[in-house]
Amino acid sequence: MKKIGLLSAGSLLLLSLLSIPPQEADASSYFTDIPTHHRAYEEITYLSQSNILSNENSTKFGPDEPMTRAHAASMIGEAVQLSGKQIETRFTDVPSSHPASGYIENSVSRGIIKGYSDRTFRPDKTLNRGEMAVLISRAFGYNSNTTTAAANELISKGISKGVGKGNFGTAQLMKRGDFAIFLTRAINAQYREGAAPLQSSQMYVNVSENDSLNFRTGPTTDYLAIKKLFKGYPVEAYYKVGDWVYMKADGAYGFVHTAYISSSKPSVSSVKDPIDLAPPPVIGGSPGISGGGSLVGQTIIIDPGHGGTDGGSAALGLVEKEITLNVSMRTQKYFDKTPLAVRYTRTSDTYPSLPGRVNFAKQQKGNLFVSVHANAGGGTGTETYYYAAGNNPKEKESKALATYMQKRMLQAWGLKDRGVKNKSLHVTRENSMPAVLLELGFIDTAKDNSYLKSPTYREAMAKAIVLGTLDYYYNYEGLKDVAGLYSQFGSSPSPRYH
Repeated sequence: MKKIGLLSAGSLLLLSLLSIPPQEADASSYFTDIPTHHRAYEEITYLSQSNILSNENSTKFGPDEPMTRAHAASMIGEAVQLSGKQIETRFTDVPSSHPASGYIENSVSRGIIKGYSDRTFRPDKTLNRGEMAVLISRAFGYNSNTTTAAANELISKGISKGVGKGNFGTAQLMKRGDFAIFLTRAINAQYREGAAPLQSSQMYVNVSENDSLNFRTGPTTDYLAIKKLFKGYPVEAYYKVGDWVYMKADGAYGFVHTAYISSSKPSVSSVKDPIDLAPPPVIGGSPGISGGGSLVGQTIIIDPGHGGTDGGSAALGLVEKEITLNVSMRTQKYFDKTPLAVRYTRTSDTYPSLPGRVNFAKQQKGNLFVSVHANAGGGTGTETYYYAAGNNPKEKESKALATYMQKRMLQAWGLKDRGVKNKSLHVTRENSMPAVLLELGFIDTAKDNSYLKSPTYREAMAKAIVLGTLDYYYNYEGLKDVAGLYSQFGSSPSPRYH
């Protein structure tokens, strides 16, 4: 099993057991020159929650003052977890007594910043915007070799917009407030603007079954813990910040130490659901969403039909409860590439009652409900049910969701189109949110059974369920910012069908 990084047992105890979240800092309470309407207020507030800010005045930040090389080394060094302990340096003008000596020496050793040929560092020399771009590129692993390349990289990642008309302003003085904005965006992608969708890889929480892992808003233990994650829980990892990784878990974005995630799923008897510790902070956009994160806060309930003592239909070597669970759980890695949170009525071979499934959806404050089933009775094809009466007030929404789900399922498997149908079923009738029930295919018909049996077609159906969800939000709810999510699935928004 491949693990990322190492950490001491003492640090593990701190990460796993610390349950009292720190209070969030407020820039206006620290610095009299950073009012709440200041352009860098949110970013300076974010950095204030850790020890990242480098400042010689305890009451003023000086946002319009020039950024010096020493302050840059200190702030970047702290952000990527370099040691700031004062030490001897290789430079004649940076004695061990200099407040930034540790950050300077360690930043130079890491290749983030360089000294001069006369063995000086010139700690008080100011930076321009081009030099800043190169430092951030080196520190965060972008590895751009020129000022122009580094500037373009920051623009493409949404870290900087430049100064207008396609000009980055490489020769312009780097102000402290702007440096705080760029550094925050390099650390936390939720602060970025106009960025391309991030690429992710699926990882798993890897702690002992008796421990939990704090999921934090920033890459140190100073930041607020918003969730507890447990062994085997799947996450989407985006990029590293020092020894921490920025990722998505349970619909939220944040950080964990790389020592506690692995690329292969650890052996675990059952995977526990995350525990919420605090609401995630409300920040601009989310990675992969252009223009503002309208899907943030939406929760999708996936209901694998049957389970436990109720096997559902069985034929030709297949049992319905096993198919529905397998297809349903395959959706998670796709949902994790979106801002949508997903909850499952079951994640193992258990049987929640029909009222229990509906109650679970309501307790989880679900926004959409999708029940997954396989058909039986000797027919062939795919069909989707909703209900237009009963206690569910979301008739039009349910019919639209059923329509988009049906279209995507037909694209995935190409079986006979049995249509979108109105039928009184408990999970669609008694729900309070748009609710549908999917019949993927007939378990007792050879052709359909071959699709239900195939891991490749199960994967295609899982993706279809997620794409149907996105189509509903894009076409029915009118959330046009969803469009940027399709490319990572090799797809595009569907036509408007409802």
